[in-house]
Amino acid sequence: MTNNKGINNKTRIPILTCPDDITSPLPPELTAEQKERFDEFKEYVDSILLPKEDDRYPIERDWVSDACLNRYLRAAKWNLSDAKNRIKYSLEWRREYNPSEIDPKSVEAEAVTGKQHINGFDNDGRPILYLRPGLENTSPGPDQLRFVVFNFESAIKIMPKNVENIVIIIDFDKCSARSSPGLGVAKEFMHALSSHYPERLRCSLVINAPWYFWGFFKLISPFIDPVTKNKIKFVDINNPDKAAQNESWINCLDLIREDQLESEYGGSNVFEYHHETYWKVLCETVGKNSN
Repeated sequence: MTNNKGINNKTRIPILTCPDDITSPLPPELTAEQKERFDEFKEYVDSILLPKEDDRYPIERDWVSDACLNRYLRAAKWNLSDAKNRIKYSLEWRREYNPSEIDPKSVEAEAVTGKQHINGFDNDGRPILYLRPGLENTSPGPDQLRFVVFNFESAIKIMPKNVENIVIIIDFDKCSARSSPGLGVAKEFMHALSSHYPERLRCSLVINAPWYFWGFFKLISPFIDPVTKNKIKFVDINNPDKAAQNESWINCLDLIREDQLESEYGGSNVFEYHHETYWKVLCETVGKNSN
């Protein structure tokens, strides 16, 4: 199989390591006022962590990095009270849900079709997560949400230094109203994203949106954080110039270079999802046991 540029480079190996020639921008320096609020916020967070004797303390301690605290402060628009409530809620959720400890075997059934997979990095080194609901193979339920969380945590683990966000490409090709994720799962996903992964989404690119998507999008819009909603863009593969005419539309190649973008979306990465190969490479890369 050759791609649209005639290069025979079909592969089953996902790109899970950012190329050395992609550099990530440094985060902006904090102002004096922001530093003062950060110090107060950090003191508060230290006071609500698990006791040092707890076996899970090291995991929690690593999670509340300076970058993490800054993300919560930015999401709260530097309102300390709001930031404290947000991170307390997330700490309680992480203690109960254990998102970083999800066993690959517990969600592997969700992965066999390739309906969600990580492959490639954008121009600033952000991992790309592909969602293809047309390949849905399970019924709505908690395992679907756990699989999304597993992929988010996996994408975070492969982020290069200074990278904080991911890019999501949602392709509705071959998706029917029946196979689309249920409203309940979509609401849970948007809630988890906005509540427990603030400032983690660079943008979500929607491709091949069917007619019924727009009604579905209208239904879930009230549950989407306004900041997150502004990061949802649409892609017309057959008319990339549409991006120049409407700010709600975007050309994938404006964000992702060809060798990092799968060929179906205008790139030169002719990737074929083969579950056993992909799953083994992903689990090894993020330090999980796939067996």
